[in-house]
Amino acid sequence: MSAAQPQITADEGATTHKAKPKRAFGLVRNAALELEAAQVLRDQLSDLAGGDEDFIRDSMEGEIDLDRLVGKLVASIAEDESLAAGLKDYREGLEARLKRFTDRAGHKRSLLVKTLEIAGRPSIETPAGTVSLRPVPPKLIEEDASEIPSEFWVPSPPKLDRKAVLDALKGGRVVPGASLNNGGQTVSIKAS
Repeated sequence: MSAAQPQITADEGATTHKAKPKRAFGLVRNAALELEAAQVLRDQLSDLAGGDEDFIRDSMEGEIDLDRLVGKLVASIAEDESLAAGLKDYREGLEARLKRFTDRAGHKRSLLVKTLEIAGRPSIETPAGTVSLRPVPPKLIEEDASEIPSEFWVPSPPKLDRKAVLDALKGGRVVPGASLNNGGQTVSIKAS
């Protein structure tokens, strides 16, 4: 039963709603606030410590539990990635199901064509609908696209070669309309 569905109690027959569980949004907000507080504390301690990194680190560990915060964030990332993977699998399952239904409907249409041809009738009326034969225009079959003359080809619009632009910028070349950002850092997470 999902969290949004009502739950009926046996003794009173009254309908109650379960509270929805809080998601990771609060965790992200709390983490941002804790990190902001940690940065302020670090700045204040830097002024007091005169560059003594050991003093700063020891003082911060006594005030802020960064290991706990990192652990919660890592667990939340794993949950989000699991949900994303599950949704991807579910979407792929739905796409396969959609293809099966579409193929099945096409097969049934073919059966209706054969039925009308065998019956020698141009149409049949039923309570569900009227079925009529109609001609289908011929479709193109590309046997060998390389042999088709150029007059039948439409030029494609140009597409930016992002890798070439990136390589040129990294190599020091000035490319009008493009620049490099400052980059940054990311994290690598290994499950323990």
